[in-house]
Amino acid sequence: MNSQMVADNNGKPNAGAPPKEPLVLYENVTKSYGELEVIKGIDLALQAGEKLAMIGPSGSGKTTLGRMLMTLEKPTSGRILVAGESLWTMQTSSGKTVAASEQHLRRMRNHIGMVFQHFNLFPHLRVIDNVMLAPCSVLKLSKEEARERAVNMLEKVGLAGKLDEFPSRLSGGQKQRVAIARALVMQPKVMVFDEVTSALDPELVGEVLEVIKEIAEESDMAMLLITHEMDFARDVADRIIFGADGRIVEEGTPDRIFGQPRSERLKSFLKRLE
Repeated sequence: MNSQMVADNNGKPNAGAPPKEPLVLYENVTKSYGELEVIKGIDLALQAGEKLAMIGPSGSGKTTLGRMLMTLEKPTSGRILVAGESLWTMQTSSGKTVAASEQHLRRMRNHIGMVFQHFNLFPHLRVIDNVMLAPCSVLKLSKEEARERAVNMLEKVGLAGKLDEFPSRLSGGQKQRVAIARALVMQPKVMVFDEVTSALDPELVGEVLEVIKEIAEESDMAMLLITHEMDFARDVADRIIFGADGRIVEEGTPDRIFGQPRSERLKSFLKRLE
């Protein structure tokens, strides 16, 4: 299923508007591990500023799509483009297409942020130092500028009072909010949130989802939200994709996906959640 379309406010194709170049574009992307094909020829477009939620059963390939965008997994075939530029290949000076160099991948990663299921904070660094590290080492900001940016982001996620704490002294929800601040401080064009509440105790889920919801409402950054939280997807997403068995089965507005599912696979998935 190809996700490239221009839609009006009702989610219907707007034939009169010129198509926008997507910020992120998957073109016939596949991913196999040996003989196991987990992504089966997916076409998917994410527009600048769009909040796109991906839902589906475990093993449907959602996380793999996010990891390929973050350059943590390489597609077996197909292309992924970010801001019109190929992620996994590049052009030589003679015009030949070759595999992306590490330098090319590093440059492309600067456009993309990702928050994982597990927080991946450096335990020996204070909260403020965890958030400052990448702006200093990757963006080459001065310590003063990096600290100012980090403090602002930690305030945004409600952790202004935890700057000097070590991760071991934080709750799971607080650790995940630090991870969100750490990704946001790089000012990416697109953020991938990969099941960010799945490792949290149930009572901590709400605080993290509320932070992401506020960021989505305030920011014009594109977001790919891989989630099993259906109410969250309904509230935050502009568009929802339902995937199963490595394919996109259905896509549409939250009202359409949850209110008028068309495929038996989506109907069955939603029924199991009731």
